[in-house]
Amino acid sequence: MKWLWIRHAETEMNRQKRYLGHSDVSLNEQGLHEAEELAQRLAGDEYGSVQLYSSDLQRCLQTAKPLASRRGVPIVTVPALRELSFGQWELLTYDELMQKDKERATQWYDDPFAYRPPDGESLLQLGERVDGWLRGMLREALAQKQGATKVLVTHGGVIRWFQSAWLLQDPSRYWQTEGLKNGEAMLVEWNGQCFVKQSLRNERGSR
Repeated sequence: MKWLWIRHAETEMNRQKRYLGHSDVSLNEQGLHEAEELAQRLAGDEYGSVQLYSSDLQRCLQTAKPLASRRGVPIVTVPALRELSFGQWELLTYDELMQKDKERATQWYDDPFAYRPPDGESLLQLGERVDGWLRGMLREALAQKQGATKVLVTHGGVIRWFQSAWLLQDPSRYWQTEGLKNGEAMLVEWNGQCFVKQSLRNERGSR
């Protein structure tokens, strides 16, 4: 069983390095190009049949659409795959946040599991949301012995959670984990006990 994780392509808010959680913004021109390029790279038959899941936010749906078209499969929307909610800090840059709410922001950076942005989520809440859905999907796939590759189009924070909590089995390494850039993909395979990262053909280099 293989899971192919994809981080959504670029938005203008990403380019400006703003905190982008549940705000529903679209891809920019570069992002639309990245989505098409990604679909081309993943169009080969080495993944076999695929089932395509996406966060319900439009930046992920726009990233998934070219791949769904090439594969001829539907997109299943999954609200549990949304990014961490930054609440009142949505769409602020780091500098703007430190000027506006430095004390609470510093607490959150020091312990994002215990603290959360005002009206937002902690990492523990993100992890519970994501893990609950992933475990359900894993149980179903193992019970049905499904061979289809699960393609998960989601956000940087969700993927970083999977990397630290599932691959490294240490959520405390969340900040130390090198995540994916916009429009990049990561392939993992179930070895019977856990997921292991695999090499990905035609993987785009860092930009």
